[in-house]
Amino acid sequence: MRLLPISMVQPGMRLGKSIVSEEGQTMLSYHSELSQPDIRKLKLMGYQQLHIDDPRTDDIQIADALSEDTSSAVRHHLMPAFQRLQQSGDWNSGDMRSLSQSALISMKLILDDLQEQRKLSPEDDTIRLMYTNKNSLSILEQLWQNALNVCVYATRIGILDGYGQDDLYAFGLGAMLHDIGNTQVSPKLLLKTGPLTPLEYEEIQKHTEYGYKIVKDAPGIPLLSAHCTLQHHEKINGSGYPAGLTQAGIHPYAQWIGLLDAYDAMTNPRPYRPAFPPEHALENLFTRAGTLYDREKVDSFRSRAAIYPVGLSVRLSTGQIGIVSKRNLGLKHRPVVRILTNEQGQDLMKSVEMDLSTHPHIRIYRIGEDALVH
Repeated sequence: MRLLPISMVQPGMRLGKSIVSEEGQTMLSYHSELSQPDIRKLKLMGYQQLHIDDPRTDDIQIADALSEDTSSAVRHHLMPAFQRLQQSGDWNSGDMRSLSQSALISMKLILDDLQEQRKLSPEDDTIRLMYTNKNSLSILEQLWQNALNVCVYATRIGILDGYGQDDLYAFGLGAMLHDIGNTQVSPKLLLKTGPLTPLEYEEIQKHTEYGYKIVKDAPGIPLLSAHCTLQHHEKINGSGYPAGLTQAGIHPYAQWIGLLDAYDAMTNPRPYRPAFPPEHALENLFTRAGTLYDREKVDSFRSRAAIYPVGLSVRLSTGQIGIVSKRNLGLKHRPVVRILTNEQGQDLMKSVEMDLSTHPHIRIYRIGEDALVH
């Protein structure tokens, strides 16, 4: 089984996992042959990737950070609420109720999913990482995907660290809504690829204050979540914004969300650059631990992050494409890769296992959808 971006799924391919609706009904069963209308419908429903049957990888069991059904349901709830805020500019009580309802439903879906995973694998203390569809380049797509990713990381950390239900909701909702203020910033400014002028940078910085005003007035959302939206760009040495707070003044949840948001931004593609490899992003955080980010939090995330999870598509520096088949626990950045193509990208009739821990000269060059396209 392989996890493919839906943009690369072709008619005739067969599902590696059943697709279940929000109501629990099976829409497409395991091993169903996909038609063009099926693929088109799944795209419209928000599915960004699908588990596809592949005899060369049928023994590889993919453990998702979040089920595709939960991810799709969260998109269904959050995207319209984010869109209404972006379009209204001057939000009203209806916008606030819509945001609250969507966020609370989404948070419950995510929490239930992650808590069920914890019950099934209580010994697993890893944080599985999320990857974004390369084609999701609109501001709203980036916003909801970043909201989902950071929320999943934060909630998983809260579960692993034994947070109570109230704290999980406050932390998770703060992570989900940390960048909601970007709905009030010009999309052209957020998508600008060139250097920002001082005035443009000042305008982008205002998203923390916009977000605080939105979230604090959203009924049913904890006030602590609003403070996370306000403080997530503060840095422990006082160099952040909007208030230049130092470590003692920044809530621990906001400190967590800040570093998780930075990691997610680095490891997902943007219109002007591809994604950074996960180990490069973690190293970037590590070099800033003690100055921008709390050292204990960086060390905790770094030690638990499953940077190359089983099932992840990768392109090697040789040009070969494969899928992570095993993790090397002692060398997380050097997994075992099942090679599926040659250096020119042509499919191999028979796959080959390559343990990167024994091939120090070969590195992972691209991940996810970036690995599969030139």
